[in-house]
Amino acid sequence: MSGQTPPGWYPDPYGTPGLQRWFDGNQWTQSTQPTGQPTPAPWSPPAQGPGTPQPWQAPGQGTPQPWTPPGSPGAVPPPRKGNQTMLVGLIGGGAVVVVLAVVAVLLAVGAFESDEPSPRASQSTGPSQPGAGRSPVVGTITDTASGLSWSQLGGDWTSSTIPSGNAYAKLGLTKGQVASVQKEYDGPGSEYVASIYSAELPASVFYTNGDLEAAAKSWFGLVRPGFYPQNNVEDVSSRAYSVSGKKAWYYEVRVSFPQAESKGWNFRSERVVIILVDRPGEQPAGLFLSFPDSHRNQGDVDLVIGSLKAG
Repeated sequence: MSGQTPPGWYPDPYGTPGLQRWFDGNQWTQSTQPTGQPTPAPWSPPAQGPGTPQPWQAPGQGTPQPWTPPGSPGAVPPPRKGNQTMLVGLIGGGAVVVVLAVVAVLLAVGAFESDEPSPRASQSTGPSQPGAGRSPVVGTITDTASGLSWSQLGGDWTSSTIPSGNAYAKLGLTKGQVASVQKEYDGPGSEYVASIYSAELPASVFYTNGDLEAAAKSWFGLVRPGFYPQNNVEDVSSRAYSVSGKKAWYYEVRVSFPQAESKGWNFRSERVVIILVDRPGEQPAGLFLSFPDSHRNQGDVDLVIGSLKAG
């Protein structure tokens, strides 16, 4: 809109048929008249003399805003010059139906658009990423060898028991669950999975003087070469912990795979959590969780850890 709209009578911007409202050049006033009446200037109070006091206002309040009818969205912008004559003529003739049709056309071409930009439609951020959802709990897994138990997960998860002669069994990973995240990730017959295993800490991991932190890090060092493709490792957390009132240790790392994108893997990194629970006179009991970032329910990590109990 260009130029300044002059004061005058215009069709009521609040939509009252057959009514005109006075625009004083800056804002709409409370002065109205039927359409087609002479257009005298609206009444204004006589000029105040030197001795006339100003009308009372509450402290801190400025000039009140002009009246708007109930339900009005707020101040209405001044009428646009290009549409003024046409609207006055149509309303003066009583052609309400025609007015509605014309207004619809003007809205379609943007004649009444606000000077403020309208909110943009939300844009897609691409394919949805795995979130903090949780798989259903369908029971409890109890490992009599380690004395640990935790929630058995349903959905994508299946039970996994590794035979004693398997290489992973020598790492202490014998009883647990897995959930597939990518089949044939490294050729036919290959499959990449999220894993949860409990174990009695293997005898190959040296444990002495109750140093659970050193034992947890040594266990991960034992598992890492055979369990993961070429990778980088970053420590995330290592702190004292407690399970069922027993002394324990929490150790978390992030394993990343720089070659993942070039190989077309749907995962780029993996969250690994080890919890060791002290058992005086015996090797500690351990829970080993390893979750690729493409696993759909990342909240499963905290779900299982929260349910962990030591017998």
